[in-house]
Parts: sequence; C-alpha cells; structure tokens
Amino acid sequence: MGLTIGESAVWPRRSYAWYVLALLTLAYALAILDRVSIALLIEPLQKSLAIDDTQFGLLQGMAFSVVYSVLGLPLGMLSDRSRRVPLLLGGLTLWSVATVGCSLATTFHELFIARMMVGVGEAALVPVATSLIADYFAPGIRPKAYGLFVTGSSLGTAAAMALGGVFLDWADDLIASLPSLFGHMQAWQVVFVLCGAPGLVLALLLLLTVREPARQGGARETEPLSLRPILRLFAQQPGAFALFMLGSVLNLVCVYAIVGWFPALFIRVHGWGAAETGKILGTYGLPVSIFAAVNSGWVIAWLARRGYKDAPILCAMGCAASMAVFGTLSCLAPSGSLALAGYLLNALFLNWNTSAVYTGFAQITPNALRAQVMALQTIASGLIALTAGNFIVGFLSDTVFTGKTGIAWSLGSVFFTCGIGALLVLMAARRGFRAAASDLAALEPAH
Repeated sequence: MGLTIGESAVWPRRSYAWYVLALLTLAYALAILDRVSIALLIEPLQKSLAIDDTQFGLLQGMAFSVVYSVLGLPLGMLSDRSRRVPLLLGGLTLWSVATVGCSLATTFHELFIARMMVGVGEAALVPVATSLIADYFAPGIRPKAYGLFVTGSSLGTAAAMALGGVFLDWADDLIASLPSLFGHMQAWQVVFVLCGAPGLVLALLLLLTVREPARQGGARETEPLSLRPILRLFAQQPGAFALFMLGSVLNLVCVYAIVGWFPALFIRVHGWGAAETGKILGTYGLPVSIFAAVNSGWVIAWLARRGYKDAPILCAMGCAASMAVFGTLSCLAPSGSLALAGYLLNALFLNWNTSAVYTGFAQITPNALRAQVMALQTIASGLIALTAGNFIVGFLSDTVFTGKTGIAWSLGSVFFTCGIGALLVLMAARRGFRAAASDLAALEPAH
C-alpha cells in the first residue's frame, strides 16, 4: 500500500486512499439504491400486496431503521476494536442478498422482514466507512474526502429514481425475453433483483483489493468493552455532541421524507407516471446532488481555512434553511415544473448536512471513539429521522390531509417544522462545537 513521505510517514499513499474512497463511495451509492428504490414502487406494491400509505411508510422507515439503528452501536464498538474491512464486506453482501430477497415477498409481513435484513447489512456501512476515511486521509483534506464520500448518497438516490424508472421499463422485456428467469415475476420484483445484484460484484472487488489502514489520531489504546467512554464524552461536551446530533437528525427527517415520498408527490398531485417520475428526478437531480455533495466538502474546508472552527455546523445550518424554504415551497408548488424547480434548488444544499456530520464528528471525536459516535448518529438517524420522515408523512396523508393533494401538505408540514427546528438547534450548538474542536486539534498528526 505504501506510505506518503512528508512531515509524518503514517498516512496511506494518497493514490491508494482515493481508490479506496471511490469504492466506499460506490458502496454508499448501492446502499442508498437498495434502501430507497422501494419509493418508486409504491403503486405496484400497494396493488400487489394490498398495503396502505401508513404500512408503506413503515416499510420504508421502521422495517429498515429499527435493526439498522440497534445494530449500529455494537458494530461501531466492534469497528473501533477490530479490523473494519471484513465488517464492511459482510454488511455489503448481506444487504445485497436481502434486496434481491425482497422480490420473493408475497405479503406485507414478508417484505417487512426482508427490509429488516437490508437494515442489518447496511448498519455496518457508515460507522466502518467513516472510521476508515479518517485513517486514510489527514485532517487537512479529510473534509474533501468526506464530501466525495457523500456523493455516494446522491448517486444512490438518483440511481434509485433514474434506474428504478429504467428497470421498470426493462422489467417487462426481461419477463418476456427470459421467461425461465423472470417469467414468474412481476415488474416490481425484477426491479429488486436488478438493484441488489451489483453489490455482490462490489463485495468481491473489496475483498481482493482493500486493505486495513493503521489507526491515526487521539487515544490508540483499546479500552474494555463499555459505554462509559462514549457517555463521558457526551456529558463533557453536550453542546458539541448532543445538539449537533439533534440538529442534523432534524435535517435528516426532511431528507428521508424527500427520498420516501417525493415520487408520490409527482405521481399523485401532478399526474406523472412512475417511470417518468424516476427518470426525471434522477436525470435532473443527479448532477445537482453530486455538485452539492462535492461542494459541501470544499465549503467546509474553505470556511475552516478562514478560521471558522464550527464550519460543519454552518454547513448543516445552510441545509436546514434550505429545507424550511425551498423544501416547503416545492411541496406546495401549483405545477409539476415548479415543484421540480424547488426540488432542485433544495438539492443544492441537501448533502451539506451529511458532509457536515461526517467531517464534524471526526473533527471533535478521538479516534478510539469515532465509529461509536457515528453509530450513535446512525441510531438517532434511524430511530428518529428515517422512521419519522417516512411514517409521519404517510400517517398525515392517511388521517389529516386526506384529499388528492394531501401528500403535498403532509410533506410541506414536515419540511417547515423540522427545517426551522434544525436551524435553531444548530445555532445553539456552535459554541460547544468550537470548544470541542479546539480540545482535540492538538492530538491529530499533521500532514
């Protein structure tokens, strides 16, 4: 693998680090693809399995998020104490197989269990990948690395929309041309197979080419398996950790509402077809989201060079403001073209929150606790953001805003409330974050 020669010969060779980052980003993209591709299948799934909006919200949220969240912390603790690459390989293989397994479901409960297994596999990704990136890249370029990693989310979301639409078009052809493989399936089942298969190929590539990096920065000794160190860290710096986490999670409620329900907004309110919706959202959303993801890392680095120790907080605040303004307006727009314009404006800031989280927690957390802090973030994101962002919208649509345009008002309510709440909480977190960043800065090796 080699080491870079310079002030400190401890960092992996830069070219190899970027190669590993590319694979991690692709894994992130496939995780999001497998997680959210179900959103475009709302109409055929509801028809085939006889489920309502609330149940569909549970399939998108709770079925995935409960195990994804609960397993995050033990996997984070394991990641801080053992080799991380095998954990990533196991998780990637499991969630890919489980995605294919969704195609076998014949009832709501069977699909719920399959979605749970997707969550089990994906629970390892963020704690492991963010910990690996922190040990592949020095602090000065780490925000850019995390920004590129976050493009995986954009790629996955866009692929779930665009490829979901393409796969729906392909499905009928595959069923007709390959009856021995797909003749017994419906179109939505074929989509799950096509979404899950690439992950198995990536797992093989990771197995053959990715090696474990040395751990860098902060305390390196391994403490006994215990929650005390992480609880002590939060107790010492509640403004830095608890408020930052809460604000970012409120942003994520909006993010998951977009992923889970925006296709339904265009299908129900604006009369677009499912395949058309996927292709349009994916085609137009992909370049904007990738620009935002890459740009977010550069913005954080730019702010940091100008002395803003709370640069990640400022970036997350930009996302919150966008959700409250552009997110709300896109939901209530009177036409599909205006709703798409609002969607794309919001997408310019959508990934700022995720880059801020990965960069920010790496900036204030000792190495020995990084994966665990990210695991706690994953728990909060899953149990609160992923579950609430999908369930609340579906519940409001079924019980409060029950008219034809009810999904628009359900989404708009979530965007406005959570966007304003996130902005206020993150403003309160700035002072504590700056203090925690100053405390840890001296422990990072230079590059």
